[in-house]
Amino acid sequence: MKSKKLPIFLEITRKSFFVIVLILVIYAITQLIIFGTFTNDYERDLLTNTYQSLSNLSENVNNDISQKRFYEYLEELTADDSDEYIRIYSNDEIYFETKSDVWQYIKPNYKYDQNKVESKFIEFEPYMIMTGKIQIDNSEYLIQIIRENDLFDDFIEGYLPTLGLTLILGLILSAIGAMYVSKNFINRLRKFITTMNEIKEKGFNARAEVSGFNDEIDKMKIVFNSMMDDLEDAFEDQSRFVSDASHELKTPLTALQGHLNLIKRWGKNDKERLEKSIDICLNEVERLKKIVNDMLLLSKTEKEEVDLSKIDEINPKIIVEEVIEHYNILNPNVKYITSIEDNIKMKIDPNDLKQLLIIFIDNSIKYNNKENIEIEIKLIRLDDKTKLEVKDNGMGIPKDELNNVMKRFYKVDKSRVKNNSFGIGLSIASRIVNNYNGQISIDSELDKYTTISIYI
Repeated sequence: MKSKKLPIFLEITRKSFFVIVLILVIYAITQLIIFGTFTNDYERDLLTNTYQSLSNLSENVNNDISQKRFYEYLEELTADDSDEYIRIYSNDEIYFETKSDVWQYIKPNYKYDQNKVESKFIEFEPYMIMTGKIQIDNSEYLIQIIRENDLFDDFIEGYLPTLGLTLILGLILSAIGAMYVSKNFINRLRKFITTMNEIKEKGFNARAEVSGFNDEIDKMKIVFNSMMDDLEDAFEDQSRFVSDASHELKTPLTALQGHLNLIKRWGKNDKERLEKSIDICLNEVERLKKIVNDMLLLSKTEKEEVDLSKIDEINPKIIVEEVIEHYNILNPNVKYITSIEDNIKMKIDPNDLKQLLIIFIDNSIKYNNKENIEIEIKLIRLDDKTKLEVKDNGMGIPKDELNNVMKRFYKVDKSRVKNNSFGIGLSIASRIVNNYNGQISIDSELDKYTTISIYI
């Protein structure tokens, strides 16, 4: 059975609380380890000093001091109020042993290699034990010196209550701090959610407020605002597309309706009017057909994904000559100037290249107010790309319109006199070029020229 997930506020509080408690515990343990190391070194030095004193003193037994005096000195050294316990022994006898219950936990060590100091807990109390050799009246003995680590013990006794109080205080403060951090985080999220709900209810005008901390929430808001900008632009483009498409479709449909009404009323009796209206109706149907075909082609290019690894290189010169030959039949008065590098190759579907050339040449002819129409077509190699350039001597495009001409159904005011143009061609061309990860650019000067360049 899946455990129930906590609300994000409690989840953040719980995790923050856990982290802070963990830091406090690690800090406390680190302090204990550091102080324990310090006290061990201190007690070790005391044991070493005691051993050195006894060792030096024992070598003078029966020379400067008697064995009795040495024995009394050992008893004074290990009196009841002393923290040290001494045992001197050999394989045959125990020369001296402080009276204490501690010896039942420490057995004599007869396998002596070298002086050594070790730690041991006896009845939960820390002790330091040193074992070494000692000479008494030319006889060799082993000595064990035990010292209770009172310094560490006193520290623990005084530190634990303080540590407990500190931990309790730390837990309370960490809980308050975790709740504050969580609440601040949640409040920022709630403001973000409020902004999103406002956008949902009122439209794309609202944007998430960026605080300036430049943290992850701010970065998320920046990405969100950028997405909203893109969505707003897309929504406006879509609205404009629907409006423009409706306008373009409405014109031929209105003309069709008008002429069909004329045919119904007078066409049966007026043959000339009948023929004229039928011709107009056929032209408008052809116009409708072209609009629909262009819209279908645009939709296809927007959804199409080109797998460049499956596209073979082609000789574009053949396609260029084929398209020019087609237009020479339709418009014999147009002059074409071609400049194509030898052995040039392009990685593009032949039908897509042909569609691009048709769009560019078609626009060059439609939007040309010169008696002698000239269209210049260039194909050149630039590093790892191929550049296709189509330049005409037509009416040109205003500078402030260059960024809009590739929008769907967008038409520059001067071009609206051409009723057989719908402003879709360059949108289709832009989508085709984008499908090949290419770029398209337009340069123009009014009443002089328009140059369209693509890089694939």
